[in-house]
Amino acid sequence: MTQTTSDDDPLSISSSSDFSESYEFPASIKAENTTDIPTDDTSPPLENDDSTNYDATASPARKLAGYYPVYNTDEKSLSELRFDLYDEIIFFAATTTDNFTIGTDYFTQAEWDAMAFDFVKSCKEHSVIPTYFSSLVATADNRTAFADAVITFAKKYGFEGVDFDWECNQGIGCNIISDQDAQNQQMLFKEVKSRWPEGKLSTTQSIAGIRDPDYQQLPASNTTMMVEAIDNLRIMAYDVHGSFTATTGPNAPIRSQCADPENQLSIEGAIEIYIKQGFKPEQISLGIPGYAISWSLAKPELAPRIVGNYTSYYYQNFTGIPRGGKFDEKPGLDSCGQPTGYGGQWNAHELVESGFLSDDEASGGNGYTRYYDACSGEPFIASNTTLISYDDAESTVSKVKFANSKGLGGVFL
Repeated sequence: MTQTTSDDDPLSISSSSDFSESYEFPASIKAENTTDIPTDDTSPPLENDDSTNYDATASPARKLAGYYPVYNTDEKSLSELRFDLYDEIIFFAATTTDNFTIGTDYFTQAEWDAMAFDFVKSCKEHSVIPTYFSSLVATADNRTAFADAVITFAKKYGFEGVDFDWECNQGIGCNIISDQDAQNQQMLFKEVKSRWPEGKLSTTQSIAGIRDPDYQQLPASNTTMMVEAIDNLRIMAYDVHGSFTATTGPNAPIRSQCADPENQLSIEGAIEIYIKQGFKPEQISLGIPGYAISWSLAKPELAPRIVGNYTSYYYQNFTGIPRGGKFDEKPGLDSCGQPTGYGGQWNAHELVESGFLSDDEASGGNGYTRYYDACSGEPFIASNTTLISYDDAESTVSKVKFANSKGLGGVFL
């Protein structure tokens, strides 16, 4: 659910699980508190990059938005939120079900009602496991029923819009999938917008762009419905490396020159993909992670990777994923009943609190050394046993400036 800090409030339906705060710039949303992002530096923090003609000084005032994940209320209660810093806050998240209703995940209806109404009230005063998405949008009747359910649910709590987080429409694991998912997803967005034209409609999509069943990028001619229906497309420009990749690597790289050939995903590439798919820069918001990911190193010494003028130490062999911070995923069963291990994730502030990073984030501690990787534009820390990829204030600002230089509608963390 999405909620602005003005007199009206939006809804978001989403499947990612990371705490986020976001700079949101859509000119169509009016808000009482606007946080300007400096536009004096209009060039991205990249070498030899003259690919944009965007005039940042002519852009509208930027806005600050953020995700509030209800599953992390133990870490940050609603009363601790700095509402004065945000123009838009997304209540994360509701879930899909198989009977055209909106679920409340592991909360009871009474608990959900209390949180949602309190959230909307607080915002006025001062998100989804996608298992059933495919079947819910498979036919015209299904799309109508699902759209009505979503809109009714959003309006019940006073939200002013909805965000659909169906990043990988071909799904994984036990998700129901269809070769028509990408097309049906767009028709759902068209249905929702036609039934609730005044509602803000957003979608969260993957760093790889919108793909067909064969994982090929859809051409602009096949994304027209989505482009015309949505107000904002949020790129989840992270999770590029993890337990699923051949080596360690940057979680959210700006550039991908030093990465393995089969994993050439980056912020720079994602923006190019979505522009080619027909989206206007001002429709797009760039995701920047507020969490870190870790690996257990195979060797204590870091091996260099030389690509052109770059020497990178980011890409190392690893043996597994260690336990992360306080709110890391614990070993158990996933939603499909498959066994899982630790997620290896840390909230960014935990790296400082654990002494792995100095208070000013300039150096490592407790056996960790800080490195800045110029090839990807992202820092990391490493000890003899562990490598951790993260974003600090410096890299986050660089990504905000990069998004601004490309004329994007915003960024979210």
